Amino acid sequence: MIEINNLFWFRHDLRVLDNIPLYMCSKTRKSAAIYIYEPSVIENEKFSSLHLDFINDSLFEISDTFKKYSAHLNIYYGESSKILKKIIDSYDIQNIYSHHEVRDLNTNKINFQIESLCISNRVKWHQFQRNGVVKGLKNRDGWAYLWSKQMKESLVPMPNLSNFKKLEKSEGLKKFNELGIDQIPYEKKFAGGEKAGKLQLEKFLNESGQTYAKDISSPIKAPESCSRLSSYITYGNISIKYIVKKTQEKQAELREKKTRDGWLGSLSAFSSRLRWHCHFIQKLEMQPSLENTNMVRSFDKIRTKPNNDFLSRWGNGEVGFPMVDACMRFLKKNGWINFRMRAMLVSFASYNLWLDWRSTSKFLSKYFIDYEPGIHYNQFQMQSGVTGINAIRIYNPVKQQVDHDAKGLFVKRWIPELKNVPNDYLQYPHLMSESLQKQTGCIIGKSYPNPIVDLKLSSLSARKKIFSIKALPITKKQSILAYEMHGSRRKIKLR
Repeated sequence: MIEINNLFWFRHDLRVLDNIPLYMCSKTRKSAAIYIYEPSVIENEKFSSLHLDFINDSLFEISDTFKKYSAHLNIYYGESSKILKKIIDSYDIQNIYSHHEVRDLNTNKINFQIESLCISNRVKWHQFQRNGVVKGLKNRDGWAYLWSKQMKESLVPMPNLSNFKKLEKSEGLKKFNELGIDQIPYEKKFAGGEKAGKLQLEKFLNESGQTYAKDISSPIKAPESCSRLSSYITYGNISIKYIVKKTQEKQAELREKKTRDGWLGSLSAFSSRLRWHCHFIQKLEMQPSLENTNMVRSFDKIRTKPNNDFLSRWGNGEVGFPMVDACMRFLKKNGWINFRMRAMLVSFASYNLWLDWRSTSKFLSKYFIDYEPGIHYNQFQMQSGVTGINAIRIYNPVKQQVDHDAKGLFVKRWIPELKNVPNDYLQYPHLMSESLQKQTGCIIGKSYPNPIVDLKLSSLSARKKIFSIKALPITKKQSILAYEMHGSRRKIKLR
């Protein structure tokens, strides 16, 4: 049996370049690289075939790259602690290298198991910072400086892949049926992998990103004008640092040309969102319980009664509000939708349907290819009004439709039942007369549902409930504590 002393563990860092633990592990010839399909992740209701598809694309590319250097990517299926225990027992493993993984409570459990395993077997686990998320912080004082410092570091060079050996009992890529995962049909427009991620970044910086700032809120224009890098960042095909540096290079080039055509404004807006990406994940790193508990606990007594009918109709895009239904159907078909429409979907569920964010977040997680728990749960809490430190913003789906789909192109594309409905009635199809319904072939209550709730009354009711709790002394106290831990350190007033 070959001698292996060092192990690199691929997790959500599925790339070769700018991967410091991979680079450090590659410095010795007695090394091996592994990826583990973890049952507790795959069998979780938040995981889906959309995620697996992107992961497998990434693993295939990495494996192919390793082969070019006569190296091998070892792939296993099983509990990470048991797989690593077998490898440690079979080889003289002294060091394990990986990035510090911040995902969810299940990931924390896995991390704890591996830490215990390493301690009991006298193995050193070297965990490196992933993007701008800092391990062990107690509050956000100085975090912005640490983020900027990380982004200024040099990119990590190409590792010596030829040093990674093949281990015994290594398996190959696992398909949907092998893992018992139901395949969700969707339109696959982006393949996973480092090469695809870098090509997408290049396209955004040189072609499609010019109108990013202007088009980011439009469900029609955003699919082309947004960077579409979120999935590549989620699975680590490309690092935030790499994106920041390439964006800065493009900004310098544009300033040199003294361009005034919208590019600089768009790239400035894009750059700020790279920082916010890490900002939200940092919250979950510091407070893992945000996955299933309100940031401000005085909101715990609201939305306690489940409404499975509302949840089902919302999830199927059948609530009777065209913009909500169109966005839900678009999302489920594409595995992505722009941020404003995500916020509207969650706002409508949380405020107008009064559904608990924990049930709706679980449902949508499997349809977001770019599902990133740190962003996912924090955004759901923000759009549900339970953070205590963010403004209460109840999105009006009718206004969003007027603002971003005035001609009805998006709604009619994704709700074909409404294709013959005149634009004057497209925001309120239920107001059509019976004769007009027959004329258009859209019978309300049959072809397309009546509104599930009264929009105005449900919004007023939600606002009253939320603000009555915000006014409580205990809520104000808890909100201050939440800000001290998680606030972005901009000046805000807590009332």
